[in-house]
Amino acid sequence: MVVIRMTISAKGGTMSTNTKDRASRLLKTELDTVAARLHAEAEIPKAAVVSGDFLDVAQSVEQQELALLSASRLAQRARRLQIALSRVSDGEYGVCSECEAAIPPKRLLVVPDATTCVTCQERLEQIGLAS
Repeated sequence: MVVIRMTISAKGGTMSTNTKDRASRLLKTELDTVAARLHAEAEIPKAAVVSGDFLDVAQSVEQQELALLSASRLAQRARRLQIALSRVSDGEYGVCSECEAAIPPKRLLVVPDATTCVTCQERLEQIGLAS
């Protein structure tokens, strides 16, 4: 993981060009990693031939389902990272989409595609609207 220190202003403040570039690089690196994993895991295992016993077929189906789930989660992550990149270019990266407060830099280091501050994220999770 790349460690980058960022300072982000809240409520109408703007991100410095240097910080914007660093955030963009971090997001692009993360997106490249996700894309590489998607490419490497792109081939979904084939179901066992009918001649296999029941357990072989069941295990094969389970492997297919796990591969599809993994690919789906990676694709969702890639979409969130692309949205974060567009938020950087729009000057909205690091600003909570709910309350417009600054998202703490430590949160962005752990969850670079975060669109909400911790308080708003917890509130959204409590009412069941968190993504």
